[in-house]
Amino acid sequence: MSGEITLALDTDFGYRRDASSQTAFVNAVESLREHDGWLNPTSQQRELVCDLVLEGCGVKSPGLVGAIMVLAEAGYHVRAVAGTSAGAVIASVVAALSQARQPLARLLPLTLDIDFKRFMPNGRAHDLFERATGRVGTMLADAALLSERTGLYSGEYLREWLGHIVHDELGIHTFADLRLRAEDDPDMSIVAGRDYRLVVLTSDITRGQLARLPWDYPLYGHDPDEMDPVDAVRASMSIPFIFEPVHFVSRDAVVTLPGPGGVHTTVHYAAGTHTWVDGALLEKFPIHAFDRADGGAPRWPTIGVKLSRLETDIPAGEPCDSALAVAMHCLRTAMNEWDTNALHDHAAARTIFVDNAGLSTTDFDVPKERQYQLFLNGVRAASDFLVAAAQAGGVPRT
Repeated sequence: MSGEITLALDTDFGYRRDASSQTAFVNAVESLREHDGWLNPTSQQRELVCDLVLEGCGVKSPGLVGAIMVLAEAGYHVRAVAGTSAGAVIASVVAALSQARQPLARLLPLTLDIDFKRFMPNGRAHDLFERATGRVGTMLADAALLSERTGLYSGEYLREWLGHIVHDELGIHTFADLRLRAEDDPDMSIVAGRDYRLVVLTSDITRGQLARLPWDYPLYGHDPDEMDPVDAVRASMSIPFIFEPVHFVSRDAVVTLPGPGGVHTTVHYAAGTHTWVDGALLEKFPIHAFDRADGGAPRWPTIGVKLSRLETDIPAGEPCDSALAVAMHCLRTAMNEWDTNALHDHAAARTIFVDNAGLSTTDFDVPKERQYQLFLNGVRAASDFLVAAAQAGGVPRT
């Protein structure tokens, strides 16, 4: 369906379709609103609403933005959004826009000026994952740096850039500012403590488990409402070896867990310091984050956006011939497409797949032209997705 779509940064959404494709898209949106829209009990009008899940994807985030611009053009209201790594970066801006009741189309100008090269300020584009094929000699320079540091780069540019948008531009300072309100969702079915517009995933390699923020701050003895979402995003994008991890200081915490027959178990978490790294290590695509808690039928879909090219020609494998190569391949596997088969079986029908243009997560020297290509890839994928969903009678709920 996508037809001819061209970059047009002077338009509301950053692109322009040819006339026939635009007509097909408009008709699809009208059909979705009529047959798949949520009936707002206050206005008695049908609205396009979704929860949104964004994959961790490093420098490929323009593809996420392109897909979200299409949802914005269609008139979708995003109730809540989850993300990992670079997906968490974009998710935090989407959540802040929704909470501030600002148009989702503002995502494009807010994220257009990100300078990926500033993530690696000394100008050297490290490619640890891609080089880990047993040639240990080519990695000695990086290894020497990492023997004294926990990452090659500080990641502070992300905190500076995102903090300006979320804190200064949109007025969001703590997770309390991202609480879901009754008027946002008058029939909420959410587990206590999870009533936030944003959830960010990071990997706690001290405890060896996934941390879902703000949901899991009580397990660290902290009140979620007092925590800064920018700090959570900074932890989520800490690609191991590339960026310095976040060290989070916890307090004593006691949690009561329900058991059979009304018996409860008390779990004590001792105070300490925890090392948080990229959430993609343990959960790259949290598509089930917003499934209903009461077993009822979902009122609107969760739509996922995933940056991955469908591989149809798998190359021959080569063995790892050093311990370092094994370690690096283990890391690359954990942060790559290891869950593809499970996704195809359970969530593909509600996922927008965006061609990643062959970029890897750590290609931080990607030129603007490739970024624009990724953006348009996202536009095409989301446009085709919504047209197909309209033809099928709606976006699948599960």
